[in-house]
Amino acid sequence: MRQRWLVLGLLGVVMTLAVVGTALVTLRQVIAINSELAQVSRALHHHKTADEMHDALRADVARAELVGMGQSPASAGQIRREAGRHATRFRRQLEAAAVLDLPPSLETELARIRPIQETYIVTAEAMAAAALSPRGVTPGAQTDYEAAYRFLVPEQNHLTARLVATTGRVERAAGDQRDQAERTMAVATSVALVGWLALVTWHRRSTRRLQGALVREAEHRSAADLLQRSLLPLHLPRVSGALLAARSVPGSSRNRVGGDWYDAIHLPTGEVVLAVGDVVGHDLPAASVMGQLRNSLRAYAVEDASPASVLTRVNRAAHLLHTSDLATCICVVLDPVTMMATWASAGHPPPLVTYPDNTRRLLEGEPGPPLGVLAATRYPEHSITMTAGDTLLLYSDGLVERRGLALGEGLAALQNVPVAHDDPERMCEQLLMSMVPENDNQDDVTCLLLQVQAESRTARDLAASPAVGPGAHA
Repeated sequence: MRQRWLVLGLLGVVMTLAVVGTALVTLRQVIAINSELAQVSRALHHHKTADEMHDALRADVARAELVGMGQSPASAGQIRREAGRHATRFRRQLEAAAVLDLPPSLETELARIRPIQETYIVTAEAMAAAALSPRGVTPGAQTDYEAAYRFLVPEQNHLTARLVATTGRVERAAGDQRDQAERTMAVATSVALVGWLALVTWHRRSTRRLQGALVREAEHRSAADLLQRSLLPLHLPRVSGALLAARSVPGSSRNRVGGDWYDAIHLPTGEVVLAVGDVVGHDLPAASVMGQLRNSLRAYAVEDASPASVLTRVNRAAHLLHTSDLATCICVVLDPVTMMATWASAGHPPPLVTYPDNTRRLLEGEPGPPLGVLAATRYPEHSITMTAGDTLLLYSDGLVERRGLALGEGLAALQNVPVAHDDPERMCEQLLMSMVPENDNQDDVTCLLLQVQAESRTARDLAASPAVGPGAHA
């Protein structure tokens, strides 16, 4: 009996050591795959930030050209500082990605594209400096800059796709590795019940910790959803003679919180303020900035129902609070009696008007700079008088911008997308379905739509009444 217990004890020890050895090997594999996942995720983050700086430098060059032509209130010093800051951040992202421990294929790809990115940085800085110089931009410099930009865009898109695909593969491998570890532990526990008592206890504790993490993650997601809903209107106001509809869909982000926002405010004067804004980012800080800008706009609109004045004051607040490097907004004030819509834009895409015959046009008008970029700036106002059946669409750039697709192409597609014209709610749904491919909303998408149903005063009434104030223009 004693020998049997000794054999069983030794067998239990051997089995325990075997299982412990297997568990250690499996744990080492899990650690290795998670380490690889962390490195690839960091590379993806650095590359996306570099891609944002690529676009920021493009914007800096455009602003430098406007300053050089005398068409922008910005100073040459401000443009140079912004371009230098974006170029420096671009280079830091490249350096950070270069020291990561990545699979050989990704390291080769990063090393291959880096000279192309560095060439673009140098070319963009030189282009901005030339645009701000008295001599201006030479045709040769313009050609070199455009060639560098066009050549880099598909290269960065290709690298983004490689990084995303690799991240997904490593995540699946990590999940498979964890599943295999759990199966090994379960089988070992059933075979060596006595010897595995301590290990079972550890396993239960690990399971409880995992469940606690999942509960916290669910609570976090629930809080993120609640935050998103709290920062947008619960319902749209009723407007005499018009219907309103809106949609806001966060982009693909871990926190499921976007930086887009919209608002519709009924003023004591009877006028209605419509606004759509876009803050760079898809996380909780972006949502926080979005909430500050929305609340500022609401407060200033009540005091002065001038879109230009509202944006000027919101811009001043954004600059003083250092809320964001880039935030755009469009503000429209509608008089429901005359159906005159007065609007101003802070770097935002232009509104779109759809007529009863389903023809469309983008409203022309010079936009001002984005919010928080310049401490003091003025936003030009533009007006249009709408008639029965006209529809005014405000939207964020997520509706018309895609990786590898020029903004002009997106705006042209928006003017030609087939949508129903009889119901604003249906128009919103069909716009999103047609303009945003399924599972491809990397950016937040927001649209706010107003459709005139009946005029309080017809065009004949307005023509017969004496003119008051400056005339409206489309």
